[in-house]
Parts: sequence; C-alpha cells; structure tokens
Amino acid sequence: MRDREGRDIETFLDPAQDVPTREQAYSLRRSLWELFRVLLAAVILSGTLLVFFRASLVRGSSMEPTLHNGDCILVRTWGYDAPEPGDIVAIKAKDRDDKHLIKRVIALEGDTVHIDFEAGDVFVNGQRLEEPYIAEATRLAGETPFPVTVPPGCCFVLGDNRNHSTDSRSASLGFVPLGDLEGKAVFRFAPLSAFGPIQ
Repeated sequence: MRDREGRDIETFLDPAQDVPTREQAYSLRRSLWELFRVLLAAVILSGTLLVFFRASLVRGSSMEPTLHNGDCILVRTWGYDAPEPGDIVAIKAKDRDDKHLIKRVIALEGDTVHIDFEAGDVFVNGQRLEEPYIAEATRLAGETPFPVTVPPGCCFVLGDNRNHSTDSRSASLGFVPLGDLEGKAVFRFAPLSAFGPIQ
C-alpha cells in the first residue's frame, strides 16, 4: 500500500512495536494466574484449618503463666477423643454455647486425686505431680472433698493459675464429661511475641 506520493506506508510502521504489547499481555496473564493460585491455596488452607482446628480467644487469668488474657490460640478439634494428663483443653461452657473454658487435664477416669492445700501439692494415684507450669502452689480449695476418684467418662481439670481458677475443685464445674471437651489447645498465634506451640 502506498500514499499519494507513492511511498510505501509500511516503511513508517515499526514491526517491533507490537512486541512489548504481547509481552505485557503475557506478563498480565501470568500475574493473574499466580494470584489465582495463591487465592486458591489460601481458600484450601482456610477450609482445612476450619475442619481440623478452631480459633479461640483466651479470657481471664486462670491459665497464667501458660496462657494469658487475650491470647489467640488454635484448638485441634478433629480426632481428639482421648485426652491425656497434661493436655490443655477447651471445654464447652454450661451457661453459653458460644463460650468455653481453657483448663489443664490432671486426671482421667479411675484416677484418684488428692490435694494437700497446706503444702500446695497435687497427687494423682498417690504420686505427687511435678508441675513446672503453675503460677503458684495450690492453696485454693472448693466444694469438692479430697481425695476423690474420677468417675467413668470424665476427667479432672485445673487451671495453671491455681489460686485464681474455677475448675474441678468447684461444684460449678466439677468433673468434666469427655463429651464436653471441644479439643486440645496446640498453638498460639497472637500475640506475636508468644507465637508458637503451647506446652
């Protein structure tokens, strides 16, 4: 094709002009694909977490120094049906469906628990527990008479902040049916200064 003066119009077009446009389109498609993959992975990860875990907010000081008021934790809910002594568990609250308690399992069915409130020591089946996680010696008594044997299908729980905790020593909680356990607290994700597994 020629103009009025007979010059070839194509000589005024730069054949390389289309190359950046093609590269930009490819780069955009690649970026969108990467973004889609990241979003898909996030959705899958979130769904997996919701199936196996639940996020929980710690309220109060009953588990200090292990957990503090305002800590955000993950509770493993799936497949947790056999608690062990030492596990930190989430327990369904009796008064409200959307609340729960966080306590430590001390004894299981058939175990005999005794607390020497003068010495501040806890015994299970005659053995004094080594409890490096507690805030102070166990001095606070409740309505539960000791020694006591944990009935079938239940567990005995205490807060780590022994003198500032409502737990199995109290008639308002008492022995906890295993069916009331929502899961095991396994990870703290906030605050970041305490980020990591829960011991």
